[in-house]
Amino acid sequence: MPDITQISSPLLEKLPMAVMMADVSGRVVYGNPRACDLTGYTPTDLAETRLGRLFPDQTVDVTTPLDPSPSQDRTTADDGTTTLRRRDGLGVPVRLYRDSISWDGALYELVALLDLTEEEQARENAEISALIVQATDRGILVLDPQYRITHANRAITDLMGMEPAALHDAPFGTLLSGGDSDITTLRQFRQHLARRTGFELDIHTRGQQGRDLWLRCAVTPHYGDDGRLADIIVILHDITHDRQLRELQRDVVEALTDQLSLRELLDFMCRRIELIAPDCMAVVMLGTGGVLRTGGHGGLPMPVLQAFDGLEASTAGGACGTAIATAQEVVVPDFTTETRWPALRTVAARHGIAAEWAVPVILRNGDVAGSFSLYFRAPGQPGAWHRRIVGACVHLAMLAIEQQRSRDSIIRLSYTDRLTCLPNRMWLNRRLQELAARPPAAPLSIMVIDLDRFRKIVQALGQGRADQLLLELATRLRNAMVGRDVLVRTEGDEFVVLTEENAPDVTLLAERIIHNLEDPFTVDGIPVSISGSIGISTFSDEGQDAEECLRQAYTALAQAKKAGRCCYRFFHPSMNRQADDHVILASALREAIADSRLTLVYQPQVNLRTGELHGVEALSRWDDPVLGMVSPGRFIPVAEETGQIRALGAWSLRVACEQMADWIARDIPVPTVSVNMSAIQFQDPELVSQLATILHQTGVPPERLIVELTETAMIENFDQTVTTATAIRNLGIGLSMDDFGTGYSSLSNLASLPISEVKIDRSFMNGFGSTGNVRQVVTAIIRIGHTLGMTVIAEGVEDAAQCAGLRDIDCDVVQGYYFGRPMTTASLDTWIRERRSETVPVA
Repeated sequence: MPDITQISSPLLEKLPMAVMMADVSGRVVYGNPRACDLTGYTPTDLAETRLGRLFPDQTVDVTTPLDPSPSQDRTTADDGTTTLRRRDGLGVPVRLYRDSISWDGALYELVALLDLTEEEQARENAEISALIVQATDRGILVLDPQYRITHANRAITDLMGMEPAALHDAPFGTLLSGGDSDITTLRQFRQHLARRTGFELDIHTRGQQGRDLWLRCAVTPHYGDDGRLADIIVILHDITHDRQLRELQRDVVEALTDQLSLRELLDFMCRRIELIAPDCMAVVMLGTGGVLRTGGHGGLPMPVLQAFDGLEASTAGGACGTAIATAQEVVVPDFTTETRWPALRTVAARHGIAAEWAVPVILRNGDVAGSFSLYFRAPGQPGAWHRRIVGACVHLAMLAIEQQRSRDSIIRLSYTDRLTCLPNRMWLNRRLQELAARPPAAPLSIMVIDLDRFRKIVQALGQGRADQLLLELATRLRNAMVGRDVLVRTEGDEFVVLTEENAPDVTLLAERIIHNLEDPFTVDGIPVSISGSIGISTFSDEGQDAEECLRQAYTALAQAKKAGRCCYRFFHPSMNRQADDHVILASALREAIADSRLTLVYQPQVNLRTGELHGVEALSRWDDPVLGMVSPGRFIPVAEETGQIRALGAWSLRVACEQMADWIARDIPVPTVSVNMSAIQFQDPELVSQLATILHQTGVPPERLIVELTETAMIENFDQTVTTATAIRNLGIGLSMDDFGTGYSSLSNLASLPISEVKIDRSFMNGFGSTGNVRQVVTAIIRIGHTLGMTVIAEGVEDAAQCAGLRDIDCDVVQGYYFGRPMTTASLDTWIRERRSETVPVA
């Protein structure tokens, strides 16, 4: 009898399907290699295994004798699926095919197994995917290559209020809003698909009741084996809230950069919140000075706002005050059950407010600046959407409040003098603009206070001590103020007072200020005496401009300084005429210097002992074609104040030296020419080199030139004066002290300068006689000058008696009308030719 186990053939060995044969007792007599792999048995072990062990859960008993009919269907279930129990105990899903065969008269069972593991996994995956598609809250669409919707899940209904069946076979554009942007969206959709990769796209659509929706589409194209587009998977996510919140934040940030006021910005924020969360009303309360103040609000009824406004920013101030006091959020889910704040509960109930949620606004420095509150008309807790909104807006409110504080701080700093903490010039300018727009009810006076010679105090004490002096001065001035007076420091040593006092009281205030300055100040133990000058102007609403009032006060100040300082002056219209004259002179003088329209005249100086010409003094004259003859007493101060004195001095030096060169060339016996130098010009570091250049260019010997300086030049900066004077003398130029005895110089200063001559001021000739104090003073000056090796010149000599008296006390040289007035060059030439050398007559 042939052995059934020899049934194996190359075909059975290579089959991918497991094949086994069993005898009538169910014992496996053969299994191909695939059967061994599937069951986990070796061929030997499998030959000793029964079918009942391999299929323990099978409903049909595999040990039942087989019907020899070859047509009998012996599959175990309708679809033939069952579970194979492997040797290691694991169950494997298989499809079982059974049939009986006869071999040499014996009946056998033929069993074929198809492994369904992958098929089962694929089925489970499909079921899970279908479950996910139906259970997710994300909308899922499947589009065909023509962008028509072939499938939509149930979430589409919740998302857009549309039944999935209503979308079947509809184009993708059905989802769009119907707005102008739709064509752009569709164009972007097609362009992205053309790249054959997944992408995201935000679309605008309409939800239930036509409300705006923004959906983010995650689009994944699927291609078949032939490379053609098979279908398109679109997953939809509602980003409306994200977009609304992002737009709110963007708009508020733009408002921050637009420099809106804090109230405008917070109102805007609250209204935007109510637009995207219409079930609530938003309010921002600020804790200003421990009191609640409305910072911004939307639609909350005004009586409710008024009930909160002015309450303490504490636990007694409702949820808003409590949030500020505790720095914690406060939730009132139902006002009807809230036992705190009964008055607020009553107001809330009267206006239909059922719940409140207050969140503190905490700045980055830890300060609690206010609270952000949402009010609801229905009881309950704030939802996730409300928390997202407030979480973002509390931060924005913090930025807005900090920006306002920074702005206020900058304004305070920009309108405040840093040294004295008084209002500054910017504040004064703003106040004057306000007065121009809305004049004061009462007359307003403006006082400009300027310290006298403060620059010298700075030079003597240094800037640090000068600042201490200004601080003490500001304190004294504040103490002199009364009522609503405002003290302003405009710059340096200049202060302005705005006062609504009447004219007599303004006078008393000015006198009180000047009197307060009389007491010496003490700076680091050093006593310092100062004085001040005051200009006053009164502003009224009778067509007067506030800026003009300030200018008038400055004009009055200039008059106070001209009057000798340490005094005050009220503005008078005549002062404007003087100021206008000053401006006209300054402009005309600039043109006259540029066009060389000024001239020099020369006054002779005569030696008292010999009667010979000692020298001449060059004096500037200005005969303007429009203004006429302008005296030096008018245009020299203008030149000094406008800075033109340097140009005027340089012109005088050059013209005088050119004239001296001409006299030398014509052999006219003019020994020296004296040229006046202002204090401003004498401080010019270029003066010495300028003198050397002029002498070189004109060929004048330096000993033929004498530079005259005033005592003012010496006082202004003594050290610099000594340096400059020494350098001038080193050039060989003579140096004369002009108007000696009228200034404040000391004899020690005079002795320290390399001066070659000293000129007694013409004021000493008034009252000069054979006896008296004036004669004694003049005698002393002459003796001092001789002791220091100087030539002494007396100015202003107008008669023979003065001339004789000066000769008696050994004066060297005289100058004045007695010998000659200032002359033109031609007149002086004639005067020299006609004059004979003779002794000066004695009166």
